[in-house]
Amino acid sequence: MKKVLGTILFVLYAIIAITVTVLLLTYNDYNNSEIGGYTIYIVTDDSLEPEYKQGSILLIKETNDRNVQVGDEIFMYKVLNSSEYEVISTTLQGKTQQGSHTVYIVDNEERYASDYFIGKVDDTIVIEGWGYILNLLESRWGYLFCIVVVSLLLFLQEVFELVMEIKYLNKLKKQEAIEVEADEEDEYDEDEEYDEEEVVRPKKTTRTTRTSSPKTTTRASTRTKTSTSAGSKTSTAKKASTTRKTSATSKASTTRKTGTTKKAATATTKAKATKSSKEEK
Repeated sequence: MKKVLGTILFVLYAIIAITVTVLLLTYNDYNNSEIGGYTIYIVTDDSLEPEYKQGSILLIKETNDRNVQVGDEIFMYKVLNSSEYEVISTTLQGKTQQGSHTVYIVDNEERYASDYFIGKVDDTIVIEGWGYILNLLESRWGYLFCIVVVSLLLFLQEVFELVMEIKYLNKLKKQEAIEVEADEEDEYDEDEEYDEEEVVRPKKTTRTTRTSSPKTTTRASTRTKTSTSAGSKTSTAKKASTTRKTSATSKASTTRKTGTTKKAATATTKAKATKSSKEEK
């Protein structure tokens, strides 16, 4: 909202400044602006009262003297001195020709050359109240402070904002460039790590293939199977020998026990036989 309001005010001020500048640049020899077929006159005194109040702006339309008839109310420039002129409202009483110039005869038998003729009263537009402001803006000091200084300040403000915006954009660009470089470096590091992994993996594979070729693997597996079968056979033989030894030992011990038992029984029988013979005797 503030930006919109500021833009509107800036546009209005620009229109006013341009208008005042154009009016000053279109001053005629009588210190009044002439633009678009109109003479712009500011009523600064009471010379035209009561018809026109002080502070009014008169837009007097330019008219050819052929369109001016006797009895018309007209505006004329009245010469006060070599550099000052006054606009008066009077009634045309007659016209005479002097050489190549036309002379207007007005009230009180005053004569004015056609060069001082401005226009007819009937073709005049009146703007009341705005004459004070326009007179202030067209004055030297008023134009200096209200137009030149303010325009300069606004221009400097716009330049400052433009410079700050450019710096801000440059910072954004630098930050984006740094971020892009960082992203590129991260991607480059990732690519390098990926490449290193790809380079290392084939080397390991080749080493593995070199150390463990298919023939070697087959031989190793054959040896392993052979050793396994040999080991199983050895263990079986050991188990068999152990079983044989155990059975032999058990048989021997059984035989020994049986022999001992038989011997003991024989000895006992003999002793009993000896005792019985003795008793018989």
